Amino acid sequence: MTSYRHPPNHRAWVRRARVVAVAFASVISLDILPHQTLYGQDSYTLTGGQWQRQPAEQSTPAQRELMEVRRALAEDRYKDAKKLVDAWIERYPDDPLAPEAYLLRGDAKVAQRNYYDALYDYEYLIRQFPASEHYHTALDREFQVARLFAKGVRRKFLGLPIIPASGEAEELFIRIQERAPGSDLGEAASLALGDFYFDREEMEHAAEAYDLFLTNYPRSTHRQHAMLRLIQASLARFKGPHFDSSGLIEAAQRVKEFKRDFPVAAAEAQADAIMTRIEDALATKDYQSARWYQGRGETSSAAYLYRRLIRQYPQTAASQRAIDRLEAMGYPVVVHPPEEKRNNHNRDAAGAAAPESVHTPPASSEPSP
Repeated sequence: MTSYRHPPNHRAWVRRARVVAVAFASVISLDILPHQTLYGQDSYTLTGGQWQRQPAEQSTPAQRELMEVRRALAEDRYKDAKKLVDAWIERYPDDPLAPEAYLLRGDAKVAQRNYYDALYDYEYLIRQFPASEHYHTALDREFQVARLFAKGVRRKFLGLPIIPASGEAEELFIRIQERAPGSDLGEAASLALGDFYFDREEMEHAAEAYDLFLTNYPRSTHRQHAMLRLIQASLARFKGPHFDSSGLIEAAQRVKEFKRDFPVAAAEAQADAIMTRIEDALATKDYQSARWYQGRGETSSAAYLYRRLIRQYPQTAASQRAIDRLEAMGYPVVVHPPEEKRNNHNRDAAGAAAPESVHTPPASSEPSP
């Protein structure tokens, strides 16, 4: 069974010391009253085939006052609700209903579009009352916040929404994954983080986020989306033959998996064309490395790379160029491995590196094709 992987701690992935305060737009429904107990109202239970009247539960002042907060929110009297719940929290700081009071105050702020301030209440609930029944509701509120901020909703300053909040969105996506690992909400936050980076063209972080998503949620219904985005992000990371090719190698493996698991989607995404592009890029990188060795006079190492290129990427343009190079050097294009090793030893009187020890040369020293 695969264990859950947490997001790595690097760059803006974690800014733990900073208190992030975010909330979500008023388009989110504040569904409050239908889920609350109506104190002071009789109820009936079926006992022995007869309906028995149960006396109404006697409410406390704190319960009645919090009911007024819910009612004010339900009637769109958001300023009144905010004033009422402020007074309630000051009057009953240790009441068992305190977690709900903080949730309601956050909702009241949200309804007034005070998005940044609302998160203080959601965060207080989450941190101080982790066993509360409202814990996951607060997490979901924060997730909706993060989605809106990721789409460009801004924080207020001097009453105007002018401060970008993408950093808060990023951190909230990460926090939710850590606080609700393996859950539907954690899954949604994990995928949203990858999409956040992808949309901002931060492809290195996008690839890492999608890879984390596929590891932690291998049976997700969004696996196809994440895998295709991971392939695209990995391709975008490759800057040319003089740079690291690990992203291309990862992309090639993912393309094979994508074709195997989602053949119809792979055809629509032109996976074969993507694989051709990857092979061309990898072949070109090997060709440039071989040219570097050849330029240094290490012909056996160059010949090894040319032959490997021809074997692995026979349909590429770089493969034909490699054949031409081998012929110009006087090396056979195809040799048996033991013979290749023997020829390398005989030809390199200066003790050039054996094929098995060939390394990628420094980019700055490579000659042009």
